[in-house]
Amino acid sequence: MPAPSSTALAAPAPAAVTSRRGVALLAGAAAAASFISMDSVIKLISPRYDAFQLSFFRFASGAVFAVLLWLWHRSPLPQRSAWRLHALRSALLLVSLVTYFHALTVLPLAMTVAISYLAPILVSVLAVLVLHERPSPWIWLALLFGFGGVFVTLWPELNASLHGAGSGRLLGIASVGLSALAFSGVMVLARQQAQNDSMWTILLIQNVLPMLLLAVPAGLTWKPVQVADLLQIALAGGFATVGLLSLTYAFTRLEASRVAPLEYTSFIWATALGYVLFGEVPSATTGVSAALIVTGCLLLMRR
Repeated sequence: MPAPSSTALAAPAPAAVTSRRGVALLAGAAAAASFISMDSVIKLISPRYDAFQLSFFRFASGAVFAVLLWLWHRSPLPQRSAWRLHALRSALLLVSLVTYFHALTVLPLAMTVAISYLAPILVSVLAVLVLHERPSPWIWLALLFGFGGVFVTLWPELNASLHGAGSGRLLGIASVGLSALAFSGVMVLARQQAQNDSMWTILLIQNVLPMLLLAVPAGLTWKPVQVADLLQIALAGGFATVGLLSLTYAFTRLEASRVAPLEYTSFIWATALGYVLFGEVPSATTGVSAALIVTGCLLLMRR
């Protein structure tokens, strides 16, 4: 009997592959929960600071965690040719968060999150155009359920905004749309970078670069930081760190179009945290939305 080839010996068992994919899916869901927790903390202190200062808080506190983790692991920095993509991703992340944090100051948490779910749709489209991925029909079906859940909760709020809300609320809706567009670019680039750079290196760059870029605009309208807010600022950085590490882990093991729909799970967290922290009572449409979103995510994990 011939000896098995080295390729055959190296090939992972189907069960092991399935297990790793399952862990990656859980990491993607953990990222969504971490990011929405960060959003909630930012919304708590948003009445006292503008969007630029809030964004600076997020990146500065995240940079503390990122630098410590990078010093511990000492992962190599990117080659010169890769810095252009890191700079582009940092700029897109900056646009995404500044516009998103502005929306948090004028819109309910669940509504802001719902509109941001344009991002997974855009990610799946960009993954086909940029990364040449070929999502299966099951992924598109999962996206359809998720987007349906978003539409159910968004339509009453959007209709009320168009007919009775002021310009500030409409500007908030437009800000979330721009944030979703920018964040879709962030996620596609994350998938591409995760194949080449260590997660510790990515974490370092994606906190330090935006922090430096925000220093001037945040300084122009800087308001004194209240001591009571320091804990929330540190929590925001911690949640952002866990979210980015979880997202990077997921992207190293799964296609971007498969990870993106997991963003829909954060709507469940947004509804719960909106009720507990801000007294935003979920409506009947929220329950329908949650059911559609969970169905989409179950389809994604099953297939």
